[in-house]
Amino acid sequence: LRKDEVSSSQEQLDGGFDGIGVSFNILRDTIFIINPITGGPSERVGIRPGDRIVKIEGENVAGVGIKNIDVQKKLKGPKNTKVNISVMRRNVAELIDFTITRDKIPLYSLDASYMIDDNTGYIKLSRFSSTTAKEFVDALAGLKKEGMQDLILDLSGNGGGYLFSAVDLADQFLEGRRKIVYTEGVQNPRRDFYSTNAGGFTEGGLVVMIDETSASASEI
Repeated sequence: LRKDEVSSSQEQLDGGFDGIGVSFNILRDTIFIINPITGGPSERVGIRPGDRIVKIEGENVAGVGIKNIDVQKKLKGPKNTKVNISVMRRNVAELIDFTITRDKIPLYSLDASYMIDDNTGYIKLSRFSSTTAKEFVDALAGLKKEGMQDLILDLSGNGGGYLFSAVDLADQFLEGRRKIVYTEGVQNPRRDFYSTNAGGFTEGGLVVMIDETSASASEI
């Protein structure tokens, strides 16, 4: 990864950045909006999933080989600054123009937390960011108040993130001093990570859901 790509990834783990609040993908050389972040600037002006961004500040960005990092540079910017985009929307003949005022975009790792029956709670985590452990502990406390005895932890689609967040999460399910993981590299000596006595869910049934895109910290 280049330095700028590492910095961008770091922002997405540290809990927020200034921008327009969309997740996107580049498909067939076109920027597709996967989802506007709930409550974010793009959702507020009416951007929808499936919209295709074809112009940014009047410049064509479709069919020109644009990369993810280039899109981020064009869309991200200081809070309260504006960016003009034109999107193509299915079943709409003309391009739709939007002026979006950038804002602070909170990035949470907890996508869902609820009871699926009288005894079973469900928590879904999308990443392992700097806020993951606190989000999980708060959600766990809420589910316990609703009578949770068993838990489904959904890590499907979770590509990982910070090592310390994965260790902190694993610690929630373990008692005492038990080895969770160790790291070792050519330039770094071995380091072992152990659980503490801080486990918030050490009794009851636990199911961890993963899929082919669960990786890195999710595997821990």
